[in-house]
Amino acid sequence: MTPRLPSAKIVDLVTTLDTAVIQSASGPMVWGTVDISYASEGLEPRVSIKVPVPAFDSQSDEQRRTETLRRARKLIHHACVTMEPQPGEASHFQESLVGLAEELGILSPTASPTRSSV
Repeated sequence: MTPRLPSAKIVDLVTTLDTAVIQSASGPMVWGTVDISYASEGLEPRVSIKVPVPAFDSQSDEQRRTETLRRARKLIHHACVTMEPQPGEASHFQESLVGLAEELGILSPTASPTRSSV
């Protein structure tokens, strides 16, 4: 049986923008960062996601912050879709989730190693 991960509640979300404009192949960009703090069963996991955001003079800081959130969401979605198991890979995916839960301290570490993907 797959262990159920505890529910988490967002307790703080901060979006910041670097002031330095960098040149990229797509044009001028600034780095935007989304810091998310959660509360989950007495733990406080935190996530920081850094994404490039177009730096148009016509945009306000609020518009850039909104774009930062949108790009961070797209990046998370891409990572989740990439990690979806293919047919026949479900057990490996389940093992990965259990390993992640152990790394986060949600589950106690298992005594026996899981199968190798090599």
